[in-house]
Amino acid sequence: MLKFDINALFTLVNLIIFYLLMKKFLFGRIKKVLDARRKMIDEQFKTAKKTNIEANKKLKDYESRIASYKTEGEQIISDAKESAKAEYDKILDRAESDAASLRADAEREIEEEKLAARKASKEELADLAIQAAEKIVEKNVSAETDSAIFDEFLNESSDE
Repeated sequence: MLKFDINALFTLVNLIIFYLLMKKFLFGRIKKVLDARRKMIDEQFKTAKKTNIEANKKLKDYESRIASYKTEGEQIISDAKESAKAEYDKILDRAESDAASLRADAEREIEEEKLAARKASKEELADLAIQAAEKIVEKNVSAETDSAIFDEFLNESSDE
């Protein structure tokens, strides 16, 4: 049957005393350290969560700013294109106006040269007519007669 050994009893008593001493001096301190550690970890998690939330807010803010800047940049480019097109149209209109002005000046000059050429040819024809008349008449015509014949010839040529 069962034999009871005294050594087993001392070992059991020693274990109980050791457990009570450990509980009184060591387990309380370990529990305090573990609680403090748990509390510190919980605080770190809360801080990390709060930092993560703030980082997400800043990220969203930066993303919205970037989108705003992108929209603003597109608007600036659009405005610049419109301004450039308006300037291009202005330059084109000015060039067309200058071309029309040059064309009108050229046409006016051509018309003036035609009139001058007609007048010169009329004067030359009048001189030839006077020379021919002098040869036919074979006498010298006076300056007043020359002028009168010349004027009459020019008036007749103008009417035509």
